[in-house]
Amino acid sequence: MRLTVFAALFFFLAGGAAHAQLSDAGDPEEFAEELKRGEADTTEGKEIDPWEGFNRKMFAFHNVFDENLLVPLAKVYRATTHKKQRKGIRNFLDNLKTPVILANDLLQGEFDRAGDTLGRFAINTTVGFGGMGDPAERIGIAQHSEDFGQTLAVWGLDTGPYLFLPFFGPSTLRDGFGAAVDTGLDPSFYYRSDAMATAKYVRAGATALAIREPLIEPLDDIKENSLDYYASFRSFYLQSRKREIQNGRTNYDELPDIGDFEEFDEE
Repeated sequence: MRLTVFAALFFFLAGGAAHAQLSDAGDPEEFAEELKRGEADTTEGKEIDPWEGFNRKMFAFHNVFDENLLVPLAKVYRATTHKKQRKGIRNFLDNLKTPVILANDLLQGEFDRAGDTLGRFAINTTVGFGGMGDPAERIGIAQHSEDFGQTLAVWGLDTGPYLFLPFFGPSTLRDGFGAAVDTGLDPSFYYRSDAMATAKYVRAGATALAIREPLIEPLDDIKENSLDYYASFRSFYLQSRKREIQNGRTNYDELPDIGDFEEFDEE
């Protein structure tokens, strides 16, 4: 019983950490490549990090958990699975996020992207063997990620102070609130049964490992080569969030105007 409780607690906490750290940054392999290529601007974000002293302590505490538990498990996961299997697991987990992504597509007035989300779900769930494959990508329907933190940004809400919490990773006040709303947008939140509870823990643990595994080397390189690991990590996170919110646009002025539905047709 104690082992079961510990495992459930780990999967819950690890899943929360993985979601906050990396799901917001999009595909973990793409984010890993960005980390390898990019040079973090360690001055970026200081103006929105008024709680830096507290955040640094929480970051250091979290890294003990990451280095001694999550990273070793991610290495075991890598050693016991093939790259294609790991990609299939990530595809499956991404497919499960469809209700949240779709809801936020619609809330942002991104109706074309909402159509892509529905199309990807229909194709990948059927032809893609329940979401393990990604035939939708091969026919030109690209994957994208949306969350309520991005929706709030489109609605004009400022990011708020940067915040790092152990196990849950980096966030901001806006995105932290958005993550809580996204939990309520997930249909699995409303099912109450022992089987569903087990499934949620398994999903959280799988998410943690699937997201952390591609980032083992990139984050190690940042830790080794940056003068300030905390500042570099913060900068990469904030930059990735900005990119996700902009959806590839060059500035916020190009985002849909939620207050004027006629502009949706023009988009």
